[in-house]
Amino acid sequence: MLSILIIELVWAVITRFISLKITYITQIFISLILFFISFDKMKTVLHKDIIFELNHFLFLDSLNALILTALLFLFFCVSVYSVGYMKKEFENGLKEEKIKVFYFWMNLFVFCMSLVLLSNNFGIVWIAIEGTTLSTTFLIGFYNTKDAIKASWQYIIICSFGIAIGLFGVITLYFATYHILGEGMSALDWTNIIAIGKQLNPSLLKMAFVLFLVGFGTKAGLAPMHSWLPNAHSQSPTPTSALMSGVLLSSAFYVILRLKAVIDRTSIEHFASSLLLFIGLLTVFIATISIVRQKDYKRLLAYSSMEHMGLIAFAFGIGNKIGAFAGLFHLINHAFAKGLMFSSVGEILVNFHTRDIFSIRGLYKSMPLTALLVSIGVLGITGMPPFNMFASEFLIIVSAFKAHLYWEIFFILFCLVVIFGGFVYLFSYMLMGDTTESKKSSEWMDWSMFLLVAVMLYLGINIPDGMQNLMQKAVEVISG
Repeated sequence: MLSILIIELVWAVITRFISLKITYITQIFISLILFFISFDKMKTVLHKDIIFELNHFLFLDSLNALILTALLFLFFCVSVYSVGYMKKEFENGLKEEKIKVFYFWMNLFVFCMSLVLLSNNFGIVWIAIEGTTLSTTFLIGFYNTKDAIKASWQYIIICSFGIAIGLFGVITLYFATYHILGEGMSALDWTNIIAIGKQLNPSLLKMAFVLFLVGFGTKAGLAPMHSWLPNAHSQSPTPTSALMSGVLLSSAFYVILRLKAVIDRTSIEHFASSLLLFIGLLTVFIATISIVRQKDYKRLLAYSSMEHMGLIAFAFGIGNKIGAFAGLFHLINHAFAKGLMFSSVGEILVNFHTRDIFSIRGLYKSMPLTALLVSIGVLGITGMPPFNMFASEFLIIVSAFKAHLYWEIFFILFCLVVIFGGFVYLFSYMLMGDTTESKKSSEWMDWSMFLLVAVMLYLGINIPDGMQNLMQKAVEVISG
């Protein structure tokens, strides 16, 4: 675990001092090594419930092992994709030094997300979340346009305000734990807190969870603190959008899940579930009415991320183990599906230099392979079989039926149908029609997307036994 963090941090610094040609190839190599290290650790957790490093400062169990491996797999795909993307940007006039700055901040961003997942201490987790805010601020404002700078300022102000609320949540949690665990950093270690959860003051736990949900929920894209999301995604480089949507939102939601795991072992277990259920439905509703009004395809995908985070919150709010399994599966699936969608529209962006849906026609004629990948992405992200998102959304509905949440099921299904219609209508406009233009796609970008398609299809048809066992263990971590 420590090796993952050291490699990420050292490589981020090295990218500032080596040539771009070396950076391109080494970036792919480093990200692949990180994925294999994470995958090996994940296999270890299958046979051992939890592993520690650095005197319990870092830890890995079934829950963070799954999310970390998904993060680093998507990071590998994005690293391959970014070679083609940045070569296109270089041809379009972007300076070599500017591209090296991008790689520095992207790797630092991944380091901060990895620290969020691996740290055992809520205080360090808060610092790491703030680190993701600072690093992504520079990525959002990367192009230095008026809109990009405005989006980066909006992002840092809203997210810093949210994270400040999250800090109050951490402090409240400390007030609840230090009477039992004693003063010092160990009173914020999750493994210590989960062991004495039943002895904690229920009122302080409720207050802490509300502050966690608002604070870290801001970074997770949950309503009503979601307004930074569409602008940030529309202005940032596409590789950044893929990582932000695919795993930053998941990493922030992971922090909420860790506190929910504590609450689910106490007498107030229904409190956290009820709040997540309400916030999930609200988030899905706002995302639905926003998606059908979009003209910018990157903003459209940002609201789609918000929709899926709402579905995940809803799944964990159902309160049964099937719902927790479905929510965790959807969280992993969303990372791959949204990585594919942002990657495919990113190829459109570097060729057409516009985000306006109604300014692009005839993609099947001008860029047939990219158009095919966009079509697959649309079907995948809207939950069509045989893709992975269908499997997890189906499980969410089944778990809601078992909990007798009938009107909530009707509401979710209605929103999903509206979103599907909006996606098909808006993307069909770009894909169909006549055009005389002919654009060339990048092999680097295409290969990374085909890899994501393969994973989406595989997980839609079959969950590997090892992954299924790990998810079941993660459900026990969350639900007790």
